[in-house]
Parts: sequence; structure tokens; C-alpha cells
Amino acid sequence: MVTRGEYSGAGLREQTRKLRIITESISLDPLGGVEVCTYQDSLALANHGHALTLFFGEDGVLRSGFEDAAIRLVGPTKFQIDVYRPILSLRRVAAPAKVARAVKPDILWLTRFEHFYWAYLVAKWSGCKVVCQLHHMPTATRLPVLHRGVAHFAAVSHFLRNEWIKKGVDPQRISVIENALPPRQYPRGGSEERADARKQIGLSTDANIVLYYGRIVPEKGVGTLLKAWAQLGLSPLDTQLVLVGSPSPFENPDFADQLSRMDPASCRWFPLQENVVPFLHAADLVAFPTEMEEGFGRVILEGLSTGRPVIASRLGAVPEVLSGSMSRFLVEPRSAEDLADRITQNLNWRRDEPELGDVCAAWVENNFPYDRHLAQLEELFQTYAKGS
Repeated sequence: MVTRGEYSGAGLREQTRKLRIITESISLDPLGGVEVCTYQDSLALANHGHALTLFFGEDGVLRSGFEDAAIRLVGPTKFQIDVYRPILSLRRVAAPAKVARAVKPDILWLTRFEHFYWAYLVAKWSGCKVVCQLHHMPTATRLPVLHRGVAHFAAVSHFLRNEWIKKGVDPQRISVIENALPPRQYPRGGSEERADARKQIGLSTDANIVLYYGRIVPEKGVGTLLKAWAQLGLSPLDTQLVLVGSPSPFENPDFADQLSRMDPASCRWFPLQENVVPFLHAADLVAFPTEMEEGFGRVILEGLSTGRPVIASRLGAVPEVLSGSMSRFLVEPRSAEDLADRITQNLNWRRDEPELGDVCAAWVENNFPYDRHLAQLEELFQTYAKGS
């Protein structure tokens, strides 16, 4: 079995050549973990001297960061390929393929397998191989055939690797490169940072705050969280729930109904944020009550890194992230009762277990170091780069 550390990256930065890399992203907004990971890893690769060209679907707030890193942006690009309308699809891919061919790329780094047809055609035209980073569960019905067009896969967790193997990917062609956070991007926040963040955002300075951020949709467990919150019946003077993300919970009839039966002061909503660190620093607990089989669970690392315990569903790859001593923060998915109990048990950790913030931050640093992640990613690219 291919395990963590297969790509060691030892001495890689000093010994390998700089690559011309083409990649893609559906948006230049931080819509989710894939977009944020692509953004952060692209900046780090550019900082190591690699030349990146990124094709994007929609513009967004991350544009300036890409441009400051001298990453070439090409778009808007349509990644959807209709195999039943080949002429139209070839016309759609012709322009980006010409750009890619002019770049003379060494590798095409695919971050979403659903863009496989687009990536395959662009790579064929420009004469390079495709390496695919897997963040999500497999969905393609013709996967055993399609995966042959990818030189190698890198899953972000062992759980995800096993799920893709079950769907027909050759075990020898899929490795594990776990997600990680760039240093200083999600800094540890103490009492001073907590007070400053709450003042900046406009939150209570005294109440305990439980934070949820991400897509506000049923499959992420938002309904379960609201049900658990109603069961707790806590005074908003003492404890508040903060939701950050899109769409608004009031756009979902079920969520709106749940919220209508709560004290309005007990729950605050904020739209999608480019920078979630102030909200993390303002929080005491982070909730990740997903009902999906997550490929990783990046929110967990972000919360722990800032020194906040993260209560998360025992589902998908989440137990890989919250393993060992951190497993006490796992709850049964879709169980409002279990979630409510675990929130109650940990709400006053600052008083009951004041060292826990440092323990959480150290867990991320020791188990998911970014230097290892980036070295493994670079070694993967070097292995399959043109001329290697």
C-alpha cells in the first residue's frame, strides 16, 4: 500500500529543476477547500521558483494574490466538456489548449477530476502529462477507463485513496499527500486576539462563541447544528452561535424555520469571507457537523491551528484528522443530541483545560507540517514532468 511519506521530498528544493506548471480552478473566490488549497499551494510553488499558469472559471477576490506571486491567469475558462457534442467541445477547449501549448508546460496539475476531459485534451495538445490531486469522493461512472489518462493521482487522505481504488483506480497509481496549512496563515490566537477580533467583527466580548463556517447547506450538517443549538437553550448573554458562509441560512426554508423559533440574539450570520482568521480568533469552539463523507476536512486543521477545539462528525476522512487524543471531539453524524452534549462538555475549556489551545495548535504542526506537504507535491510533479 502507498502510505503517507512515499514522496519524501528530502533535499528536493535544492536539487530539482524549476517547472512550468499549468493548473485550473473553477473560481478565484475562496468558495471551498479546493479553491483555498489551490491558491495557497500555487503561491508556495511560485515562491519556490516554478512558473505557473492558472486557468480559471470565474474571477474573484484572490486575483491580486495570484498576480502578486507572478502567476499567469487565463480566463474565464469553461471546463465542461460534452462528449456527445465533440465539435462544440473541441472549439471550447481550443483557445486554452493553444495558450497551454505556447507555455510549453512540464506538467498539468489537475485539482478537480470532474475537469478531466478538459485537462486531458489540453495536456495532449501541449505535450505533457496530467497529475490529479483528489479532494472529493469519486463520481465518474467510467472511472476505470478515464483514470488511464492521468499519470498519477494524489489523494488528500487514506480514506479517499481507498474509495477511489474501490472504483477502479490502480493502487500503484494513487498516493496520499495530506492537506496542510502554510505557516502563519492560521496563527494561534490568545485572549488578546480574541478580544480584538470580537471588537473588529462586532461580537459580544463576554459570551462564549461557537463558530460554523463554510457552505450553509443541509449536507454540511447545518440543520443538525441548529437543532442541537435549540436543544441547548443557552442564553445569548452567555453563549452565541455564529454562522459564516453562503448562501444565507434564511434562503433555505428549513433553516429559516429553525431560526425563527430561536432568540434572534442567539445566532448571527455573516456572508462568505475572504479571511476567516478573525472569526476563528473570536470563537471558543468550532463546529464541523458534516453529513458528507469528507475527503479531508480542512476546516478542522484551520480551527485547531488557531488554538480552537473542533467538534466534528465521525465520517469520511475526519477521523484521520481527529485521531489519537483528538478523537474525543468526534460526534456521531446527524445526531443533534451528541453534538449538543459535546458542545456543552467543551464550551468552557478555557477554564477547565487552559492548555488545550496550545495542544490543538501543536497537533496540526506536528502531524500535518506544510513543508512535508509541499515537498511531496513537488516530488510528484518532478516524477511525471516532461523529460523526467
